[in-house]
Amino acid sequence: MTEFFKITGLLLFSALKFFLAPATVLISGYDIWETILITSIGGVGGFLTFYFFGSLFYKKYREFFPPKRKRIFTPRKRKMVKYKNKYGFWGLAILTPVLFGIPLGSLVAAAFFPEKGRTIGVFVSSIIVWSILISLQCAYLKSIW
Repeated sequence: MTEFFKITGLLLFSALKFFLAPATVLISGYDIWETILITSIGGVGGFLTFYFFGSLFYKKYREFFPPKRKRIFTPRKRKMVKYKNKYGFWGLAILTPVLFGIPLGSLVAAAFFPEKGRTIGVFVSSIIVWSILISLQCAYLKSIW
């Protein structure tokens, strides 16, 4: 039973702090394949949870507070549009697991990229690839220390 709680905690940690999760899972005594599996499942589960709740929240927010007719461009909004146009969907998908964090990246994806099929497929692939890369790097560092 304690193993169940240990894995559940690691899955939750992977969903919230993905970049640090592979090292934590390896230190907890799991091998490389278990580490990849735990971090991938946790990261994908966290992404799906935050993406769907973010979509729902964004939709309800727009119902309660419909956009006003006049759009005001502030420096912050200009910067957001600049980054969205410069890096876009692929930049967000690649950088979310390691730089922005899964919760923030999923909420931004839910707001700006509502095509669920494409968004989910690309983000899940990105999370799995990053899980493999970070886990292998952590396993290598663990082996030389």
